[in-house]
Amino acid sequence: MCIFQQTGNSIINCVCQLINRAFKAYLAIKVGRKGREEKMNRYDRQERVKQIGQIGQSKIRQATILIAGVGALGTYAAEQLTRAGIGHLILVDPDTVTLTNLQRQSLFTEADVASHKLKVTAAKEHLTAINSAVDIQVYPEPLTDSHLADLTFDLTLDCLDNYSARDLLNRAAIIHGFDYVFASCAGSFGNVMPISPIKHPCLNCAFPNLADLKRTDCDLIGVNTALVPLVSAVQVSVALHYLVDPSTVDFDHLITLDNWSLSQQKFQVLKAPDCPTCANRNWSVTKSTDQESLRVLCGTQTYAVTQSGKHLVTATKQLLAAHKVPFNVFKNFIQFHWMGSSMSLFKNGKLLLYGIADLQTADERYQQFKAALSTYQEVQSS
Repeated sequence: MCIFQQTGNSIINCVCQLINRAFKAYLAIKVGRKGREEKMNRYDRQERVKQIGQIGQSKIRQATILIAGVGALGTYAAEQLTRAGIGHLILVDPDTVTLTNLQRQSLFTEADVASHKLKVTAAKEHLTAINSAVDIQVYPEPLTDSHLADLTFDLTLDCLDNYSARDLLNRAAIIHGFDYVFASCAGSFGNVMPISPIKHPCLNCAFPNLADLKRTDCDLIGVNTALVPLVSAVQVSVALHYLVDPSTVDFDHLITLDNWSLSQQKFQVLKAPDCPTCANRNWSVTKSTDQESLRVLCGTQTYAVTQSGKHLVTATKQLLAAHKVPFNVFKNFIQFHWMGSSMSLFKNGKLLLYGIADLQTADERYQQFKAALSTYQEVQSS
């Protein structure tokens, strides 16, 4: 239907026809645009990448990734994967959100710090707000062999912050036959390496003495804020590549990054024929990494240890009440002072000791508390 009627004037009629045609074209464009908006594909821009396409996006949507460690690298990785349309995430981390985390760990807020939220809980809330279609499982506990043996996943991301946990993950990958992507960052240096330890180099082949890497942990030399998303982007790039086309992933190279000099290098890593980890398997995977082992939280004077045992919070409240020591009760933990040190004990068995200058002092305070709790429990059970 025309919006302008023709007249006897040929010039006016010509103008009217042009206007009518333009208006019809406008309506067609508007209707077409509305239809496209109604059928908007959230992952359209990613599917346009020729290496991914619709088939690759479907593989990403069907995949499950386990993220070991939900700190600096883990939060960035989780957010990128959530935005990329991953189907399922498994988050494993025992820690709570602290103020020093906010300098380098995405997702978390000051509100999370104030409410002493577990990292996995806070991460799930923020990730769900980004993409509610992603299924997210959380485990607020130290990484154990049971997680890696019993849970079903397509790939693991090593976003851990200590090398005893990395060693456990590496050995478990050999025993249970899964692949993972290692990443680390400290100072201005980062490393990324896809690892398939059955046929290719394991982490110990690349770093023959994992204990030596403790010297580069971020609690000793810090970490550049801008380094973390850079390293994480490479790690997630490898992960997406693995999910879409695993046969073309280069498992024999270590990628190193320096965000101060803006340099990147790629080194070939050979599978060591005498590697004590993947060549000689005269060992077993330890059940856990944090059990009864104190470690400092990166960049703080806070020490953490995860205790074994049941009903520790209840027993501790009874111990404190018996000694007339005041304590505060929160949803997931209790706070109190013991022998001059401030402590928090969580339902998952994790104990935090605050404001302690060195490991020796932290261990002394922990052993004092542990002995007192053990003695009290023995008296109550007798």
